[in-house]
Amino acid sequence: MATKKKTAEPVVATAASAKEKTAKTIEKPSAPKKAAAKKTTCKTSVCVEMNGLNASVTDIQNAVKKALKDKGLEPADLKIYINAAEQAAYYTVDGEGGEDYKINLKEL
Repeated sequence: MATKKKTAEPVVATAASAKEKTAKTIEKPSAPKKAAAKKTTCKTSVCVEMNGLNASVTDIQNAVKKALKDKGLEPADLKIYINAAEQAAYYTVDGEGGEDYKINLKEL
């Protein structure tokens, strides 16, 4: 009597179904979401004190921006220089400045 050999088909089907099961079980469990740490902001202001004068940097910047607006200038580069001896802030617009590019800090 001859014995029949088993065919490989059921093994292939089993391997395919094993891959499907493995793919389903490999899904990573979602990590619990942590609440974002609450950040506090620090409000900062810078003041310049000289010869009895007290001026905040923000006030100086706003005065310069107002002067630029009054002159109709829209600079790409603005630099402000504070001269303590004269109690004035000078500024340059796109690298150009002059005596009329001046803010008297006593008037702030």
